[in-house]
Order: sequence, then C-alpha cells, then structure tokens
Amino acid sequence: MRGLLVVTCLVSLCALSANQRQKGKTPDVTVVEAKAHRVEEKVTVDGKVKVTAERPLHGLVLAFDFLDHDNAVLTTEKAQLSEDVLPPGEVPTFHAATLNPPGSIKFKVRAYDGSDRELRIAGAGPFIIE
Repeated sequence: MRGLLVVTCLVSLCALSANQRQKGKTPDVTVVEAKAHRVEEKVTVDGKVKVTAERPLHGLVLAFDFLDHDNAVLTTEKAQLSEDVLPPGEVPTFHAATLNPPGSIKFKVRAYDGSDRELRIAGAGPFIIE
C-alpha cells in the first residue's frame, strides 16, 4: 500500500513538472496589434505580429478563426505572411480579407511555420470584429 502511494506521488510530481516546463516556454509569435472591420460583404483583418521565438522562423502563416457568440469556430481563413526566414524580433504586418462569415462577431489568431507546424502564440485574442 505504501509503495502504491509513493508511485502515485512520483507520477503526480512528474506530471506537474512537465506542465510547468511547458508554461515556462516563451511564445514563438506574439500578436502586437489586430483589428477587423466589416466592409460591405467582407471582413478585413489587419495587424502586426512579433517573432519572439529564440530561433528564426522558416516561413510564417497566420490562421484566423472566426467565432460566434459561444466561441464556436464558424470558419478559418489562412494568410501566408512570409516564405522567408524571419529572425527573432522581426515585426511583420498582415492584411487578410474574406467573405463575411454569417454570425461571426470575433476572431482568434493561430500561427504556423512554413512546414505547417503550429507555433506557440501570445495575445491571440479573441478580438471583436468592428
């Protein structure tokens, strides 16, 4: 019985330690600014992101998840920001336009590198569509 308690405690400590290590990682990309406007039948999304990764990013793709009032994803639109290598500290701007997703009132941002690997992102929203 005592052995089972020790094993359970060790497993719990390992899981807690792994979770803390993941929380301690810096984001690869930080959203500096993001705005969306409805123009006629379209939604335009504009803003800036900053490369906060420790190493250069090989390409950058942003995905915009358009959400309803319950935060359910209605549609996703992707925009290629760069196919080039982006060094840490770089601040590229983005501009994307899509047809107005019916029922969308806000959006979130996700980021991927050139090989379609999802990146850690800070300040991803949700942001209100004006």
